[in-house]
Amino acid sequence: MSDATTVLLTELGGEPADVIAALTPEEAVTVLTLYLKVRQSRRAELETAIDDTLGFLPRLVRIPARKIMFGK
Repeated sequence: MSDATTVLLTELGGEPADVIAALTPEEAVTVLTLYLKVRQSRRAELETAIDDTLGFLPRLVRIPARKIMFGK
């Protein structure tokens, strides 16, 4: 099992193990790269959506609201 396969299994919580184990090392690297790019993109989109939503609040309330909602 390649390093990419191991990382991919870890990232996906071990499911679907039989499908991931059947990937060649090159395929595992490709799938892992795509997965990480999509995860990063979704995280950035979520941050943008949160900022846009909090933008409707008065400026003095935004930081406390973020801390209450997300602990940041």
